[in-house]
Amino acid sequence: LEDHDFKTCAIKLPSKLADEETPLLSQTPAGDVSMKPKGTASPLKAFFLLFKAFIGTGILFLPKAFLNGGLMFSAIVLFIFGLYSYWCYYLLVETKTKTNVSSFGDIGLILFGYKMKLLILFSIVLSQLGFVSTYLVFSSNNLIAFLKNIFNIDVSFIAMLTVLCFIFMPLSLVRNITKLSLAALFANVFIFFGLVVIIYYTCFGLIENGPANDIKYFNSNDWPLFIGVAIFSFEGIGLIIPIQESMSQPEKFPRVMFMVILSISVLMISIASLCYVTYGSKTLTVIILNLPQDSIFVNLIQLFYSLAILLSSPLQLFPVLKILENNLFGSNLRGKFSWKIKWLKNLFRFSIVITCTIIAIYGADNLDRFVSLVGCFACIPLVYMYPPLLHYKSCANDRLMKVSDLCLVVFGAIALVYTTSQLL
Repeated sequence: LEDHDFKTCAIKLPSKLADEETPLLSQTPAGDVSMKPKGTASPLKAFFLLFKAFIGTGILFLPKAFLNGGLMFSAIVLFIFGLYSYWCYYLLVETKTKTNVSSFGDIGLILFGYKMKLLILFSIVLSQLGFVSTYLVFSSNNLIAFLKNIFNIDVSFIAMLTVLCFIFMPLSLVRNITKLSLAALFANVFIFFGLVVIIYYTCFGLIENGPANDIKYFNSNDWPLFIGVAIFSFEGIGLIIPIQESMSQPEKFPRVMFMVILSISVLMISIASLCYVTYGSKTLTVIILNLPQDSIFVNLIQLFYSLAILLSSPLQLFPVLKILENNLFGSNLRGKFSWKIKWLKNLFRFSIVITCTIIAIYGADNLDRFVSLVGCFACIPLVYMYPPLLHYKSCANDRLMKVSDLCLVVFGAIALVYTTSQLL
């Protein structure tokens, strides 16, 4: 799903369609190896699947995040966060292998009980609602710019958001995740096209005008805003387990994952640094708005990126809807046998979309702060606290390992409290 990643969408694996929701919603009983299909993906294919998973909208917010944090501070901290994310993902894979369970929530259930599962599911729901709300703001702003630049039509933010809400509502009724795989493919093509255009115009602007004269190496006032966006950019924990299971040699996954995280870190630091050095303090929250607005290619990526995010949103919301529906209606009440149950579920799905739209309205006035808040409050526990805690319970056999896991949990808790308090 950007990632993120919940950040990309569906990934077609050799024997079934597995995606970021697979580890969250899997119903495979613990220890039942016979029910788990044998993976066939090569390390190279797993590399590209994982690489694609981490490339989403987060990279578009990073140039403004570099302005908030400062060039040198942001580059160093972003690289450290990449390594930090890798280690937590590695701990999750080790825990999954030890418990032989393919669902993040069920791992928590086995190791700590039902309350831990609820806590994990709560973080998943919170993060996904935050992502979808952010994407609605992003798509609205870019479509407004597109209509203004191409057709000279002024559309208010509320009007555009309402249109997207009505488009998104029927998409939320899709209950078969495989039907969204084509939309995910188009979304990724649009995103990669957008990155190429951004790099081209930013390089052209840097060559033509030279670097900005107001670059800061550390911004002591706004650096907490950078932390949340950095976490937002690396959030892709939902895709770790299904891609690892898709490999014919899953023991090679840690090395593949390390190469992906390293490559993604270099790419994100390079693009964010390039854009910040080019535009300096004029860097906008979404870097596309800094590009020449009279260029047809820029106008196209405004449209294509918006469509990509709109197509990605149903997959981002899929685990939220499944989790909440199962808890509200129960897993045995199916709309297939009762039109009343079916439309109650449909109305519930519509209400979730409307909720995301309302959140988007309140988050639109300060998008970079909103993105940072989602990254800190929703993603820190999911990525940096739960995996080491689960690893401590299942795999930590010696004192050093236990101390290491506990330090990660404590550090994550401190980061969660401090950064969230600075953003509120």
